[in-house]
Amino acid sequence: MENLTKYLTKLDVDLENVLLDPNNPRFAELGDSLDLIPESRFAEPKIQKDAFDKMRSDKFEVSELRDTIKTIGFLPMDKVVVREWKFNIDNEPKKYVVVEGNRRISALKWLVELHNSAKETFDVEELDNLQKLEVLLLDQDKAPDTSIWILPGLRHVSGIKEWGPYQKARAVFILRESGISPQESAQSLGLSTRAANQLWRSYLALEQMKSDEEFEEYAEPKLYSFFEEAFKKPEVRMWLDWDDNERKFMNFPKLREFYSWIIGETDDDGNLLDPKLPEAKSIRELSTILMDETALSVFRSPNGTLLRARARYVADHPEDWQPTIINAESILTNLSAESIKDLKEDEILLLNKLKIRIETVLTYREKLLK
Repeated sequence: MENLTKYLTKLDVDLENVLLDPNNPRFAELGDSLDLIPESRFAEPKIQKDAFDKMRSDKFEVSELRDTIKTIGFLPMDKVVVREWKFNIDNEPKKYVVVEGNRRISALKWLVELHNSAKETFDVEELDNLQKLEVLLLDQDKAPDTSIWILPGLRHVSGIKEWGPYQKARAVFILRESGISPQESAQSLGLSTRAANQLWRSYLALEQMKSDEEFEEYAEPKLYSFFEEAFKKPEVRMWLDWDDNERKFMNFPKLREFYSWIIGETDDDGNLLDPKLPEAKSIRELSTILMDETALSVFRSPNGTLLRARARYVADHPEDWQPTIINAESILTNLSAESIKDLKEDEILLLNKLKIRIETVLTYREKLLK
């Protein structure tokens, strides 16, 4: 893996000449489609305003960063990284696109906007701190193409304000598609190879859904977690017949059935019904019933639900209670002190009911043995 420091140089730049990246991978967390905006349009006021408004979503916590900077000033200990905008015009100030630091640049622009609208007031020195920036300029002509993923990836995959799973997976995918080995792709993003491989497979699975003419319109980043859960459960992965060499699931009838479970089947009028698998964690229970034809038939029926299928499975397999107890014990063991302190009344009631039931079973066993 090539050392990237030789492609970075310090640069003094005015905030107004720094462009937010309208194709920021973070925006997938908002459920946005990934139709890339042409670089030639990056500097358009409407494009920059849209990117700025998205960055101010509560999800990205820019308001907290803004308030911190307002209180203590902008401390550029961890420098923003930029690259030259590809459509600069001669005799006009150069513009630069953020490679790493969209949250910080958004916070700075927000504070300047508040000053200009008289909602905040900063003196000349404070304004200079917000607007006169020392950044790192990436020489994109000489640096590897993958650097625009590795530089932010190091920070957001394993560092501050982590990317969501979909953004991590997309970074792994792009690096691997560029020819970087699975091991180096993982290392460059601060991930284990195993974790990176799982992200890669989950990303490919969502891309496979995008290529299905019947379901492509529903294949949005928000569904990524369903595929991530599918790969965590060997039963689901085997049922759908994942093939690493083909880079896709091979059992197409079952795969389309799976798609219908996570987005909902259509009624006679073409309207989507409620999905049988309403959230990603539903996959965990699905894995239990997939290998049992009776329970699976209950689930597949028009009124079938996971709850009914699971009840059918438990009725047919009463000996399978141990994994549930083991799972419950593991969850309780890993509860943090904060979680235990914040237990609600209904949760305490549930724990007490479980405690009484366990004591009853053990007492009954002692009587039987005597």
